[in-house]
Amino acid sequence: MKKLLLICIIALAAANLPALDKSIDLTLEEYVRLVGRNSKHLRIAAKDLEIAAATERAARSQALPMIGAEAGYTRNLLDITRPMAVAAPPAGGALIFQDIRVNTDNEFSFGLALNQQIFNLRVVNAIRASRQFRLMSGYIFDAQKQAIITIAKKLYYQNYLLEQLLEVRRNLENNSYENYLNAQNKFDAGVISEFDFLRAKVEWKTRIPETLQAQRNLDLARINLKNLAGIPEGTKITLNTNISEFPDIPELMSMSEIFANRPDHKASVAEVSLRRMNLNAARSDHFPTLRGNALFAVSAASNDFSIDDSTRIAQLGLTVSVPIFTGGALSAQTRRAKHEYEQSVIRLHQLREDVAASINSIFLTLIETRQRITAAEATLQTARRAFEIAQTSYRAGVITHLDLKDVTTSYELANLNYISSVYEYLAAYFSWQQAIGEALIR
Repeated sequence: MKKLLLICIIALAAANLPALDKSIDLTLEEYVRLVGRNSKHLRIAAKDLEIAAATERAARSQALPMIGAEAGYTRNLLDITRPMAVAAPPAGGALIFQDIRVNTDNEFSFGLALNQQIFNLRVVNAIRASRQFRLMSGYIFDAQKQAIITIAKKLYYQNYLLEQLLEVRRNLENNSYENYLNAQNKFDAGVISEFDFLRAKVEWKTRIPETLQAQRNLDLARINLKNLAGIPEGTKITLNTNISEFPDIPELMSMSEIFANRPDHKASVAEVSLRRMNLNAARSDHFPTLRGNALFAVSAASNDFSIDDSTRIAQLGLTVSVPIFTGGALSAQTRRAKHEYEQSVIRLHQLREDVAASINSIFLTLIETRQRITAAEATLQTARRAFEIAQTSYRAGVITHLDLKDVTTSYELANLNYISSVYEYLAAYFSWQQAIGEALIR
């Protein structure tokens, strides 16, 4: 029985253990969805939206009535007495005093107060500003999401490129190693000189750190790839993509269309409006405010918990506050708000200039990298044809195995150059999508 119980416990524990060799295939679309769902950067940005919503609710609450209630109970443990005249002698003389208790055992109190802002320009401007702040926070979140998604797309293809680079480095190292072994055999047989033998050995040795560096670069890129999408560290990832498929060069758009799409430009415009509202709010502090208040209170004192003999208070009031002299604080606050508004206007103009320059630069990069793809594709076709001819020649015994390896290496390098060109074009294309505000669309 104990043995059976132990087997059940071990089976349950094994069932709950995480899979150590878990492997997943990822397309670009699947990886982007993982990033959008698990990215900690986006979670933090989403919290900023919640903070903005809470700020708006807090601002709106200032225009609503403030109602407060208070109740109290006091139990007197000691009697408080006071000497009081209780009688006078019939024939005249000094009054007769006696200690009289002046407090009761129990004291009760209850109060209800209401305060309502009737006229306060700062409250009105605060509500408008909070609404604008929430709108600006939404645009900032969209801009951050577009930036994260763009990084994710580039990181995905960077990992694929590094995979191919590592494969080429390994093949080059193996090819150099075989050349070294062949040179050693020829040197031992006296066919080649020691110089040729040492040159083959040095070439092989120099390939080893290049392979290790390629492996290290891929490992680091894999860590970044997993961290960005929240993928567990022990998960093996297979990138499922076709590097030969890439979009055409997009058409140029007008700057007005780009500004209408870019969330960071929308956020900058919203900031200008927000700063203008803050300036109006600062100016409104120079105006008087009017608020109303109402009060109802009940108090009672007795020895037997009775509230029949109670005192009631009911009041209505208006309060007008007029700032007369504040030591220059209000004027300084207004000047600061004005400078912040002017600063936001300058930032908006600077952003527009930067966007225009970035659009032109990215478009030129797209044209250049697309031309490099065309050149690399032509080189790849030539290398592929040479590789096919070399294979046929090797099977016919016309060339040696080493000659075939050299042609194979050239073909692999040409393929890697083609993949690198496509990666640079895709990276520029993803930057273009972000630049025109369409990084989340496709």
